Amino acid sequence: MKILVLALLWSSLLNLAVADFERPSTFVALSHWAPDIRLDMRYATERNFLGRVVAGYEAPECWLTKPAAIALQNAQRVLARDGLGLIVFDCYRPERAVADFVQWSLTGDIAQKQAYYPRTAKSELFAAGYIADRSSHSRGATVDVAIYAAAGQSRESEPIELEGLCRSERQRMREAGLLDFGSGYDCFDIVSHTGFEALDSEAIKNRQLLLQIMQNEGFVNYAKEWWHFTLEPEPYPGAYFDFPVSAMDAALNSK
Repeated sequence: MKILVLALLWSSLLNLAVADFERPSTFVALSHWAPDIRLDMRYATERNFLGRVVAGYEAPECWLTKPAAIALQNAQRVLARDGLGLIVFDCYRPERAVADFVQWSLTGDIAQKQAYYPRTAKSELFAAGYIADRSSHSRGATVDVAIYAAAGQSRESEPIELEGLCRSERQRMREAGLLDFGSGYDCFDIVSHTGFEALDSEAIKNRQLLLQIMQNEGFVNYAKEWWHFTLEPEPYPGAYFDFPVSAMDAALNSK
């Protein structure tokens, strides 16, 4: 029994230690694995709540553990039958990016407040559960996603005004062909809670569609963010990796 306990502890230490080394071969680039899934990797751009490229994002690529990539590909195939598809905003997130969020939270920078957290004090973003000092994204099985309508697939909806809570980002998403989910990506507010009911019927329907599609493939939603899903069981439940998000290396993506 003692030997078994020691073995488990050693395994856990190895799992945590791997976080400081290069990308494991069990990670795949989604642009290669499932090219029909659109990538809109916000933290590799200035279009995010920091207003700049986040540390560790060297390229707009989505890296995931292979089981998560397979599950996401299956969800994409189901949606494609109805002329829909998945768009991804974030996948694997390096520990250094999470540290960048923490460092940003200590500054007086609120330039993006109206676009992303208009009703939440910056000092409360961690306590409110919108940002974490350790993220499941760093384990490679968490993804931030929405649904888009393929070209030629008309989706009736009411026009959206630019004024109001996180509306500017929501409008930009709609103009890019995404379905309406009632709030934009990374809108840190109760309106983004998956079960929030004070939305129009179209947004509620779209949230339920995304939730059902992802749950059917083994993903579990984070209740405070309609876009946030983690595959369970996770391949690396105890690890927090820190390799950078780089461009695809085809040698690591053999099927």
